[in-house]
Amino acid sequence: MDANKRKNAAVHEKNMEEDAATKIQASFRGYQVRKQLKLKNGGVENSSQRRSIRRKSSGKLRGAEKIKTNQGGKNKQSTELEEKSATKIQAGIRGFLVRRRQKKDTKNTAQSS
Repeated sequence: MDANKRKNAAVHEKNMEEDAATKIQASFRGYQVRKQLKLKNGGVENSSQRRSIRRKSSGKLRGAEKIKTNQGGKNKQSTELEEKSATKIQAGIRGFLVRRRQKKDTKNTAQSS
C-alpha cells in the first residue's frame, strides 16, 4: 500500500515538474518571439502599432522566413521549428483567453439571472 502511494506521489511530482518546465519554456519562447518582432520593427512604442504587430504575427512569423536562408538548410530547419513553436504557443494562449472569457461570461450571466 505505502509503496503504491509513494510511487503515485513520485509520478505526480514528476508531472508537476514537467508542466512547470513546459510553462517556463513557453514563456521564454514567447519572450524570444516578442524580442525578435521588436528588433524587426525597430522598437515600436505606439500601442496601436503593437496591436498591429500582434495581428500580423498571429499565424506564423513572417519575418522569420526572411532570415538568411541562403546559408544552408540549418537556418531553414530552425526557422520552421521556431514558426511551429510560436504557432503552438499562440494557439495555447488564445485557447486560454477564450476559455477565461467564456467563464467570465457564464458567471456574469448567472449573476444577472
